[in-house]
Amino acid sequence: MSAAADRKQATIQREADVAATREAVVRGLSAHNEARVGPRKAEPLALSLRDENGAMVGGLIGELKWQWLYVDLFWIDEAHRGAGHGEALLAMAEQAARDYGARGVYLGTMSIQAPGFYPRMGYRECGRMEDYPVAGQTFHHFMKAL
Repeated sequence: MSAAADRKQATIQREADVAATREAVVRGLSAHNEARVGPRKAEPLALSLRDENGAMVGGLIGELKWQWLYVDLFWIDEAHRGAGHGEALLAMAEQAARDYGARGVYLGTMSIQAPGFYPRMGYRECGRMEDYPVAGQTFHHFMKAL
């Protein structure tokens, strides 16, 4: 019997319940990944930069998983840029990653954001996607070994 004949029949459809679909996909993908590289053991990471009044003027949101830190969101208010806060936030995130036992950090940024910042912090570009989010712009992927 051929491999194609062994496959079960299935249909593809668009789902209205995104949350339930996401949960099922995450559960299946997680089981697949865990069987090959071990448990994800994900831990969220949230760092903030606050002004003298306690208002949030920057922050970093990430996830520690497997042996890496993924930086999902990173923002510094325009009025607080250029004072070393970005470097300090990223250094704090990297230390949290080391404490977790991570081997490295990875993230993405758009050309309209801060692609020049990361090489100064020891990151190397490991990929790029042209014409994202719109024509003429680029999405940069960066990583750093710890």
